[in-house]
Amino acid sequence: MPDNNKIEAAPMLTQFLIFSILLIISSVISSGIALIFPNFPVPTPLIALVLLFSCLTTGVIRLEQVEGLSKSLLSIIGLLFVPSGISLANSLNLLQEEGIKIVVVVILATIVLLLSVAYSSRLIGKIENKINHREK
Repeated sequence: MPDNNKIEAAPMLTQFLIFSILLIISSVISSGIALIFPNFPVPTPLIALVLLFSCLTTGVIRLEQVEGLSKSLLSIIGLLFVPSGISLANSLNLLQEEGIKIVVVVILATIVLLLSVAYSSRLIGKIENKINHREK
């Protein structure tokens, strides 16, 4: 028996349009932030991801409207990192000069990130337990 509640995916062109609109809006926001805070650049793709997440959680965009293109992009994600790898190869002299500092900063940032996520999730768990005990 077929599932009648299943919503069909949006056409690929519609999915491209949704992503394009989000990127255009993100570009405008990024440019505005750059004008207000010139020393604090925010990448357009990061803003687009936050916008996409917000639209998905609020229901402005349904998952079916972007799922197909998202899966396609994820399948070629390795190819999307090729320009970054080439740029890194072009900056080998920088890595020779500042390599130790870069490695130390990356390790410290990773440790700080892991600790902040661990303590945040622990705090959220405690709050959730208190809320659940009050409801009983």
